[in-house]
Amino acid sequence: MVNLSENPGQPLAAALPGQRVRIAGYQGGRMLRARLMALGLNLGQEVEVIQNNRGLIIVGINGGRVALGRGVSQKVLTLPA
Repeated sequence: MVNLSENPGQPLAAALPGQRVRIAGYQGGRMLRARLMALGLNLGQEVEVIQNNRGLIIVGINGGRVALGRGVSQKVLTLPA
């Protein structure tokens, strides 16, 4: 498990297209965490950023794609994979 007190990571919104990152934590409440886990964005999951433009972030995960809005992607903390 990742110790976020030492390195909180960067938001998913800051990742560049083509970059692979690992989900390190969430900065949201219980409902946000439940929603992200239902989409497959679990702690420790490795994802690839496919698109990152001003409003929409698309990540590749488990052979599929998930689109996240800018606000949600700011709350997902990541570390380099």
